[in-house]
Amino acid sequence: MTAPPLDRLALARWEADRHAAVLADALARWRALPTPSLEAIESDPALRQLTDQILFRFIKLQDTMGERLIPATLGWLVEPFEGWPMRDRLDRLERLGYLDVEAWLRWRELRNRLAHEYPDAPDLRHAQLLAAIAGAADVVAAYRFWAGKLPSPEVNEAG
Repeated sequence: MTAPPLDRLALARWEADRHAAVLADALARWRALPTPSLEAIESDPALRQLTDQILFRFIKLQDTMGERLIPATLGWLVEPFEGWPMRDRLDRLERLGYLDVEAWLRWRELRNRLAHEYPDAPDLRHAQLLAAIAGAADVVAAYRFWAGKLPSPEVNEAG
């Protein structure tokens, strides 16, 4: 049995809220530092842990938005999305004012680039890392904007 649209939406928001909160906290700690070199990140365990936390939550927030929030939002809006490819879902949410498709696609590209290490290209690795961290801040802002357009998470199942 599938959860009702409001239940699905509440669950998606619960998960996304947690990733966004941890990510925002990690980004605040990152911004308090001078921009570190790749060597500094790789040699300092605390800095490496902070960087890993940002990248992990960047990926998790995107995944939660894509796998849970997009279908939950479309279900709550009573859109017939089940047979739609992801691009059509994104386009519809953009038309409804929930997201910017081009930004979403950039974040997905950044996320995909993180899967490649490029051991022989440290400058490229560092640039991709910094781009992903900047993208992470944008994902948090986009999620918060999107969440602001949704019903309050306190809404009960009957409501």
